[in-house]
Amino acid sequence: MSPTQKRAVWLLGLCQCILWGVLYYSFSVLLVPLEQALETTRTVVAGAFSTGLIAMACIAPQVGRWLDSGYSRRVTHYGLALAMLGLLLLGLSDGIALLYAAWLVMGIAMALLLYEPAFVLVMHAVVEPGHRLRSLAAVTIMGGLASTIFLPLTSYVIDLWGWRAAAFSGACAVLLVAYLMEAWVLPSLPSMQQDAERAAFTHKAWPRFMPSLAVVFGIGSLASIALTTLLIPFLIERGTSASAAALVLAAFGAAQLPGRIWLLRQTRALSATTLTITPILLMALGMLGVTLVDNPWISLVAVAVFGLGAGLQTLAKPWLVQAIYGSSSAGQWNGEIARVQGFARAVTPVAVAGVSIVWGIASVLVAMAILLAATLPIAHRLRTTDGRGIL
Repeated sequence: MSPTQKRAVWLLGLCQCILWGVLYYSFSVLLVPLEQALETTRTVVAGAFSTGLIAMACIAPQVGRWLDSGYSRRVTHYGLALAMLGLLLLGLSDGIALLYAAWLVMGIAMALLLYEPAFVLVMHAVVEPGHRLRSLAAVTIMGGLASTIFLPLTSYVIDLWGWRAAAFSGACAVLLVAYLMEAWVLPSLPSMQQDAERAAFTHKAWPRFMPSLAVVFGIGSLASIALTTLLIPFLIERGTSASAAALVLAAFGAAQLPGRIWLLRQTRALSATTLTITPILLMALGMLGVTLVDNPWISLVAVAVFGLGAGLQTLAKPWLVQAIYGSSSAGQWNGEIARVQGFARAVTPVAVAGVSIVWGIASVLVAMAILLAATLPIAHRLRTTDGRGIL
């Protein structure tokens, strides 16, 4: 990789950090102020966010096809325009209709801008496998800092100037992203053509491997969202204080970074299990540790183990897709998987909360661990798709 490409990759990661922060993570801080300002229920406000996530999931495959067709610049421009429009509509919201319209627009913007398009941009531009993996790691390292930076920053802006100012300042942040993408990132990451052998393999691979990929990563997302939704109430039921429970949950985000940093520094070839079997094992063990051991410190370690696995699995998806289907078809197939994950993000919080009332939280978490373990044979088959291993 040239120095210019390396700089573009890190700037792309910075853009991802900002976009995840203002479009996705800011909602959890805006939830209560919006509920109070619009004089409605928390469920109604959360429904607006879910509407955006469903819209994001629905159009993800089409976005991937646009990216594969060489429209990266156009997709980015439309996404940034819609992100700014959605944040402006949010800041102007005075009722439920405008709130839902704002999150619908932002949901479409997220499909055009967040990880999947960024991954495709890297996979189309970086040819050498080792450089490609390290580039993907760099993007996710920066993106993984979004919650750490933007949750307290958004809260500070709301406390100081109100939630409308937070929405408008988010639009200004998107303007900064637009400048960085147009001036530095897009010109330095041009698309490369896929070789004919991989192109031929793409058409043969679709009916065989796509359902397996969707199951592995869909259940991974399901488990992650179930844990983040239920962990704090579960620990409070066990007698842990709310502040201590929040600290335990904070380990989830922080623990996703070490594995990505390790991959960034890797110079040797990876074993085939590193991005297939290992993440699932870590997530399943972490989920069981949280559930079976009634100790907040053990829970913190278990959540960190789960987070380490989740962080590796975030990288596994784009890497497996480009290894199986080739980089020039990566957008479409990443989008197909993203659709499954998007519906999981939208539906899981309500579903697991409802089921936990009947079964209990511990039973739901154990069921998630079993589901994760059930994907291990599928992941094992993915690691040897061409008879030689794909990593």
